Amino acid sequence: MQDTDGHWWMLDAFDRKLPTEAAAIAEAATQLSHRYRVVDRSEIYDGFRLRNAADLLRYAGHNVPLGDRVRLLAVLDEHGSLSFADCLRVLRETQPIAALASLILQGLVEVELDDALIGPETMVRRIRA
Repeated sequence: MQDTDGHWWMLDAFDRKLPTEAAAIAEAATQLSHRYRVVDRSEIYDGFRLRNAADLLRYAGHNVPLGDRVRLLAVLDEHGSLSFADCLRVLRETQPIAALASLILQGLVEVELDDALIGPETMVRRIRA
């Protein structure tokens, strides 16, 4: 991955035990001017991010009609951010949960994935390109 400072990282997110070649991977990363870090299991499995991601990914193939997309983005432009529940009221042409989840996955709007499970009070913000 590339961080906000422009540095490239090689992350190792092992499942049950650290790979025996971790030292060799770290050496190779250094030779490529990359950084290497082993991601602790708790960063992956603890908290709400993984559960929220799984909930959203269910809607990855959903197509959001143009009217719903434009309507929601216009309302977010006008109000800044809205609760998840308020955003659902704006979507009329398709299944609201599927549409909002798809727009999150497309990177048009964002929600905080780490604080809690996505719920009616979760705040939705527009992402500016």
